[in-house]
Amino acid sequence: MSSVFKKYRTTRRNVLLLAQAIINVYGKIAWQDYASDSAYPDQHSLNLNEIKGSPEKLERFRSEFTHQMYDNVINDDMQRLEQYI
Repeated sequence: MSSVFKKYRTTRRNVLLLAQAIINVYGKIAWQDYASDSAYPDQHSLNLNEIKGSPEKLERFRSEFTHQMYDNVINDDMQRLEQYI
């Protein structure tokens, strides 16, 4: 585990690093939408190619997952990925 916590801004590059780090740690990008009135929450998922290829999906990912930049495990993985770019 990295000893330094790096503060990332939500630039497009950093958001894509975040997406890759989440996939590396959790194996997928998925979430449940509890805002709907249905008895069961709506299931959503995105893959990295969808996020890269669509500004709307990039923005949706950014709004749903930016807070995970501050998770220590994700942050460490983002730093590791940054070294390979």
